[in-house]
Amino acid sequence: MLILSIRKYSSQLVLLLAGVLLIAAISCGGSDGDDDSAAAATSTSAPAATAKPEATAKPEATLKPGTNPISATATAAPVATKADVAEPELLKRGGVLKYGADPNNNHVFFQQYTPGAGAFWAMTVGDPLMAYGADSEWLKEKSMAVSFDVSSDAQTLTFKLREGVKMHDGTDYNAAVQKFSLDWVLDPDNTAVTRPQIATIDKVTVIDEFTIELHISRVYTPILSALGMMGGMPFSPTAWEEQGADGFKQNGAPSNGPFRVKEWIQGTRTTFEAHPDYWNEGKPYLDGWIWEEIGDSQVRGAALTTGAIDLAQIPPSDTDTVAALRAGDAHPFVNFAGVRISHHNAARAPFDDKRVRIAAQMALDRQAWNDVLLGGEGHTYMGSVLPPTSGFAFEVDEYPYEYNPEKARELLEEYAAEKGLTLPLTTMSAFTCSAAQAEAGCVDLVEQPISIVTTSSAENVKRAEFEAAYFNAVGFEVTMDLGSGNEAPRTFVSKDASFSLRGFGVRPHPSGSFDSYMGVGGYWNNGGWSTAPKQLELQAILEAAAATYDYSEQVQLYKDAQELYMLEALGGVKSANNPTFWFSNSNVKWEGWPNDKAVMFPSDSSMKVYNMWLDN
Repeated sequence: MLILSIRKYSSQLVLLLAGVLLIAAISCGGSDGDDDSAAAATSTSAPAATAKPEATAKPEATLKPGTNPISATATAAPVATKADVAEPELLKRGGVLKYGADPNNNHVFFQQYTPGAGAFWAMTVGDPLMAYGADSEWLKEKSMAVSFDVSSDAQTLTFKLREGVKMHDGTDYNAAVQKFSLDWVLDPDNTAVTRPQIATIDKVTVIDEFTIELHISRVYTPILSALGMMGGMPFSPTAWEEQGADGFKQNGAPSNGPFRVKEWIQGTRTTFEAHPDYWNEGKPYLDGWIWEEIGDSQVRGAALTTGAIDLAQIPPSDTDTVAALRAGDAHPFVNFAGVRISHHNAARAPFDDKRVRIAAQMALDRQAWNDVLLGGEGHTYMGSVLPPTSGFAFEVDEYPYEYNPEKARELLEEYAAEKGLTLPLTTMSAFTCSAAQAEAGCVDLVEQPISIVTTSSAENVKRAEFEAAYFNAVGFEVTMDLGSGNEAPRTFVSKDASFSLRGFGVRPHPSGSFDSYMGVGGYWNNGGWSTAPKQLELQAILEAAAATYDYSEQVQLYKDAQELYMLEALGGVKSANNPTFWFSNSNVKWEGWPNDKAVMFPSDSSMKVYNMWLDN
């Protein structure tokens, strides 16, 4: 019997999430409780006192499914003008911040940019329709919507848009621009990374120059925060007509945010400059910033120490550099956002058999994975799909599929004997999509070798080799496919991987992760297009959770979904919640410094570079 150990949550968190789910209350700011997005920054230094956001108004009652969810108009604070913008204390204007990280920019078109770290820079070049803050509250000062209204059936959302906004190419932002961008993202042929998060939108209508209406195919409570990702960020239709995707990939898509792409040199750096006509004058404080691609984390650490860069990302596996920087003068902060899963397609043999999926779970020593690959800094998987910082996460007292290679091999031998096969298992079966699946983006697949697919980065190769040894030891024969893990052509469409070594940053609302990763046709092969009864049961739970405005009911539904996902071993072998470390030099300041939550969005470890400046 699986015993769930449900954590107790603060009243602040409950109130916060109720405010997010209750659309009528979402115009209020969030509390300072834990981040429900599962990507809250966990500071490694004591945070100083900082200005609190607007308090979230307590809803008078939570709404039950079937009731009229919303009839009131949610209205934002007045549009910020140049005179309204306050300068932070001790502000030293100007400066170009240099950020050191792994090589990652394979192009600079944010709508097709799929590696998770892309959100770091992408969300500095565009202001989305509904931006969100560190506690998933509506971040009004970064949003293009100044107010919104939701119809009585909760399926039509009408947004009043900010006026006087200039795009990077000098053209005007308006409802037509927002519609063009949303329609582009929603077109599956464009392989936009955030399409699944907003795919419930089935119609976008311009009402007038600064009013836009979105119709959603079902009641889907997370749509507002999902519009705070890149999918809700506009780009210039004029520039698109001139440059197209190829031009945007080389030069960047002109958007409406505080920075614009100045120069991209593949494998070396991306330089961003302040948008001279940014609507919120006074922001950004920096004159620009540079993404320096430094592949060796020890070199990044040394560059930070010498002042060659101002901010560095260091993987937890580099324990020596982490320890050296912790012992020095650099300011450390850590974020638990990267959930690591070795994905498999549960719609294709042999992974359509539960015994094989369980064998894959039992084959992997998660604690050794955490110790070897993360230096023991991660949070070893104990059942929840989300990192432990999430209010929707849960842990178990006894995980049902602990490391047991002997039992894993027994299960594979039993499966092989029944199917007339001999170990090792070497191939995945072909898959033919139904008409409905094809309409949703499914692609027919031929028989293929069981393989580990990943990128060619040293860290990913190390992980692939580590995991392959465990899988091969129990009766799989894994083909290594290193370097072909190019995400763009595979995102949301191709379900061809056996063990696709991917992680994911958790979206601003749990449904953005659960629907995308656990559901039928989910992101990174989770569940594939399986129509097995348990997969369909899981899908039904997810749909119910995303449709309810009752916070406690939604929490329980998501916990039920995670328990089913875990017990049925659907979709992948989850190993650990991967921490991301940053270190900054003392000259890097931000509003609310040194409170680390002030510099992070709750999704994809994105940094609020627009709030930073160099104090020298």
